[in-house]
Amino acid sequence: MKITNSTQAPKPAAASGSTGSARAGGASRQASAGAASVATDPAARLSQLEAQFAQSDFNVGKVSQISADIAAGRYQVDASAVADKLLASTAALSGKSGSAN
Repeated sequence: MKITNSTQAPKPAAASGSTGSARAGGASRQASAGAASVATDPAARLSQLEAQFAQSDFNVGKVSQISADIAAGRYQVDASAVADKLLASTAALSGKSGSAN
């Protein structure tokens, strides 16, 4: 293989009539076609995201209040509550039951 400093993409090898190169070309066409089908209309994607958020437990008012408290320097982190939830999460991930008190 010859290495050059050219900015041009290498030319594809000529088809030798083998089924391997025909399959490789077909696979790359299928991959690019699959990627094109994944792209959706932005308006449709926005509608899909809005539907997902409508079903979630996301509380806009609470987020706004916390953001305002942080900006004003009033937000206090309860380190004990964070530690308890971290331990419970770790126990759940490891398959253990129970909570730390």
